Amino acid sequence: MARRLLVACLAALSLGGVSTGAAEHGVILLYHRISDEGPHSTRVSPNRFAAHLDLIEEQGYEVIPLQDLLDGVYSNGVLPERAVALTFDDAYRSVGDLAYPMLRERNMPFSVFVATDVVDESSPAFLNWPTLRAMARDTLATFGPHSQSHRHLESLDPKSDANTPGATRANEIDGSLARLREELGEIRADAVLKVFAYPFGEYSRATEALLSERDLFGLAQQSGPVAGTTPRTRIPRFPLYRGGDSDARLKTALATRPLPVINDTDSQVFFTPGAPLPREWRLQLADAAFDHRQLQCYASTGGALEQRWNDDVLLVSLPAMQAGRNKVNCTAPSRERGVFHWYSRLWLIADEDGQWLLN
Repeated sequence: MARRLLVACLAALSLGGVSTGAAEHGVILLYHRISDEGPHSTRVSPNRFAAHLDLIEEQGYEVIPLQDLLDGVYSNGVLPERAVALTFDDAYRSVGDLAYPMLRERNMPFSVFVATDVVDESSPAFLNWPTLRAMARDTLATFGPHSQSHRHLESLDPKSDANTPGATRANEIDGSLARLREELGEIRADAVLKVFAYPFGEYSRATEALLSERDLFGLAQQSGPVAGTTPRTRIPRFPLYRGGDSDARLKTALATRPLPVINDTDSQVFFTPGAPLPREWRLQLADAAFDHRQLQCYASTGGALEQRWNDDVLLVSLPAMQAGRNKVNCTAPSRERGVFHWYSRLWLIADEDGQWLLN
């Protein structure tokens, strides 16, 4: 799927340059560790990361604080045409040792999302509190909660009561935010963001409700740009990782525009064991500046999906869902030269044995 999407998007990019001026959207990039070691899915080498930063500058993109990007998108702020925010999940030590010096040299702001238990446990693979406090003294750095334990939140009860003692999703959210504020909040009032990054990018409507009750944004891991129409608890980011970190892929991610989604009719994300699974997805789109004839949706398992139009509603035939995270990406060239539009959707499927937790 990734190769077919990349070819289509690069074809659109070859048509011409991107226009300049004010924007109502932005792109958020997601990294984990900056290292030559570790799982391919969570690492980008230091050399590739440096190349990414150079490309961002050379292509005329402006790296801005994550909070500024969200304010610009959701609070009618002013965003540069090529606004980008950089995020790191898990607070790996390599972010402080390797990424931070590169970012500081280029005066690029960034945000780190911290699973606070691993920091409290002084695991050598992760940043420690003294280093996080030192970074917090630099206004380039901001931090956000990423749960306490980095467990799969959907395996926990939403809220605590007499019948559900122990860890809950609410505890994971509240505890990580409180711990960050305790350690970093006195250093700088704006050091800790009201932005929660879902562990593994997994969420449900119940978990989204917990964030909404707390006035927290929710960062996901499905790809795409963010616009004012994007749900505040389903904010997409483009993950970059070994095998998905080429210059071509980064250019594709940076140049995206949102698909003008009016209504994503299948709002349910998480499905419990035995629940009926969706076979068709209905996506209502505004008649905006993209070529409807070239809009195509792809399954994360590869291959284009069957689809048809019913007035302004796109009906997409979904593949058989597997236990774990199932994603569909939809993309289309824009009528604006050199631009294409993107929307991504997650379905999270549980099974009786809990194998979805391992996906």
